[in-house]
Amino acid sequence: MTEAIIMGGQIAGALSAIGGVVFIIAKYAIVKPITNYIDARTVQIQKNTNGGRSLTDVALGIARVERKIEHLGKRVETLENTLKVPQSL
Repeated sequence: MTEAIIMGGQIAGALSAIGGVVFIIAKYAIVKPITNYIDARTVQIQKNTNGGRSLTDVALGIARVERKIEHLGKRVETLENTLKVPQSL
């Protein structure tokens, strides 16, 4: 009985060691090259590109411009309504 437990522990240890080696090989042989490839292909949208601005910053800037244009449109409309000359019949 004791020998069976010891044998089971040895098998579990061996499988753990093999699993660890497989994990390390997979990480450096598969995952690392894929990560490097993605980094190389997306370098133009990384944080340090474009003065540290991200796509979110660009979207926020566009939203600010849209708000300003809407505000100017309302002001122009108000001025047009103010300057309308009533037509006499």
